[in-house]
Amino acid sequence: MNADRFVLTCLPEEALVRIEATAYRLLEELGISLEHERAREMLHGLGCRIEAGRTHIPPEVVSWALTNVTPGREFLRPDGTPGFRLGDGQVRQPDTLDLATGQRRRATLQDVADMTRLLDALPNVDQITPLFSPQDVPPELLFVMATAAMMRNTRKPVSAAALDKPDDVPYVVEMAAACCGGIEAFRRNPNMTLSVSPVSPLKFPKDVTGAILAVAESGAPFHSLPAPSLGATGPVTMAGALAQQHAEVLASFVLAAAARPGVPVVYCSRISPIDLRTAISVWGGPEVGTSGACAAQLAHRLGLPCDSYGFSTTSPRVDAQFAYERLANGLVPALAGVDILSGVGMGGGLVGGFEIAVIDDEVISLIKQIVSGYTVDDTTLAYDIMAKVIPGDGVYLAEKHTAQHIRRGALWIPGLSVRAATEPGDDVVSRARIRAKELLTSHRVEPLPEAVERHIEEIVDRARRELLTG
Repeated sequence: MNADRFVLTCLPEEALVRIEATAYRLLEELGISLEHERAREMLHGLGCRIEAGRTHIPPEVVSWALTNVTPGREFLRPDGTPGFRLGDGQVRQPDTLDLATGQRRRATLQDVADMTRLLDALPNVDQITPLFSPQDVPPELLFVMATAAMMRNTRKPVSAAALDKPDDVPYVVEMAAACCGGIEAFRRNPNMTLSVSPVSPLKFPKDVTGAILAVAESGAPFHSLPAPSLGATGPVTMAGALAQQHAEVLASFVLAAAARPGVPVVYCSRISPIDLRTAISVWGGPEVGTSGACAAQLAHRLGLPCDSYGFSTTSPRVDAQFAYERLANGLVPALAGVDILSGVGMGGGLVGGFEIAVIDDEVISLIKQIVSGYTVDDTTLAYDIMAKVIPGDGVYLAEKHTAQHIRRGALWIPGLSVRAATEPGDDVVSRARIRAKELLTSHRVEPLPEAVERHIEEIVDRARRELLTG
């Protein structure tokens, strides 16, 4: 008998239907701001109405798009070999905190490489995205060079950082293709996912729209990343924000399907609350986790996997606030069945940290243990063992049954957490820093084949010539 997982249902069916209906109404009656002439022509050809500077998308066009996208469930390693597949019930997963001093500083390209290598070493991290925006490279080359650093330092499935203009797409796609045997091999079995963020509320600027079309036309799996902020760029009510985000995701899928029918897609959620005292988005409130849980329900109704931001906090330090906000926002969507939890390594205030990534790896293992549920059968009910032990010495520790089930994961065994009295300075954060340093010293990623390395360097050089002078 398979394990029965815990499943959290945040919204009843009736609520989901009303949110979907509101999203459809937004697209048809209010429409989207679409600042891309070719995209407007494509949608007009599908039956959309262009009026007063807005593109109105009727329900039948949304329905057409949903039958012309495919769930992006397969995640391949850079060399094109299988990584993992969504839908098996498992949860997948700026500035930097200097590992030596603990102080905040500007992130560099070396930080991207080091963090990627650390994430490659952490056993509970399944997918890797460049965590930092390196500040020691020209802004025009940020995406290209960060992607190159990532590809050189991991063999896990990868995703490029969210793109905001079409010019970067050919370079990052060519890098991915170089690692898996060429562009035709990439189109058959894409080994990198690409994300683009519409601008809330319901705005698709020229560059953002161009990036969506370029991603879809490349054959890469497309992740739509709207990020409405409650009370600022989205309604302050969760129901309204979910409806708006749903409309933004659906509109993105219409564009992607129009560009390349059959494009693999993933539904993403990045709703955050606004701090009423500062009027900026904050990522530690429970709204992040609960919105991700609701988004998972909406995505799964469409037969699509869901990626939610879950490892999130407002705290700029690794402290008690960091811990309770992070666990709450990760656990709630995980219990609701979200397929990917994003945000590993990121703290509050646009800062990332190596020790944060190590702590997150521990949190992921804890969450996976919770959501995996429990198998109930004759073996786990253990009547025969109880019948033996209870009349005897009353101790189960020496029983073979105990050892077998501990090896099978009956108990969560942490690798980092403190469970006994320790000396001053021996705490989780200190242990995480030590572990990060150990892994960065010891973990080695198999180098790319020489021909692939040369190809990636040629792509970076060409990007430098074309993007810096273009």
